[in-house]
Amino acid sequence: MDRERELIIAELDADADRLQGLSFEDLGYFPDPRDLSDEDLGNVDSETMEWMTGIPAEDRRRSLSRARLLAGAIWHASVMLIDQIFQDIHTLHEKESITRADIDETWILSGLPPQYAEKYNGLFAQRFLVVAADMTVKLAAGWTSPSCVAQELAVRCLLDQIEITADTYDLDLDPHWRGILTDRILEDTDSDMLYDRSLDGFQHDEVLNQQLRLAPMGTGALVRTVQRRKARSPLRVLIHAPGLNA
Repeated sequence: MDRERELIIAELDADADRLQGLSFEDLGYFPDPRDLSDEDLGNVDSETMEWMTGIPAEDRRRSLSRARLLAGAIWHASVMLIDQIFQDIHTLHEKESITRADIDETWILSGLPPQYAEKYNGLFAQRFLVVAADMTVKLAAGWTSPSCVAQELAVRCLLDQIEITADTYDLDLDPHWRGILTDRILEDTDSDMLYDRSLDGFQHDEVLNQQLRLAPMGTGALVRTVQRRKARSPLRVLIHAPGLNA
């Protein structure tokens, strides 16, 4: 395992520079103030400057190492996410009807809100693939926060994939890496409420949703947002890959 772990860590470090949509600072790196641009320095108040200057060199080095490792883990997880959604598509296209038990056996769709499991058929999975692919493009080119529930759920699936990799290979990440990353890539976490059993049914209460200023999160809203991403995305060709419509 030690040799395998070393190889994975080396691979993740090599992949770190592919993640152009987020900076190492976004991922927990404490930069040396001397390395900041004049523009960045202008946005740092005196208290923060004092704190940054006082960070020990070893802590700064470790924060960079951890940020690079997290960047590589994000890239690795995004690739795994796409691959496993493809596998889910093939699995579901072989089913005449979909049950919750079928979804429990999938790689990625099993991580979506369980109350909608019967709706997660092969066509839905194809469209969710496009949402996930769009997310990967943003990780590579320039991150923008999710604008709908389907995109938020794709981010959640990505975070889960990172966590699996981190746990499997005992990666030396910041103990609070998930919170750091969530704060950076999500403007809100309304979709987390879909997993709270005590709130079952809230997504259908329009008055409550308006009062809480929540995005629409019923099954219709989820399916519609996935469909819109399919229609607008230049990556929609992915869902027509050979074998997906068999």
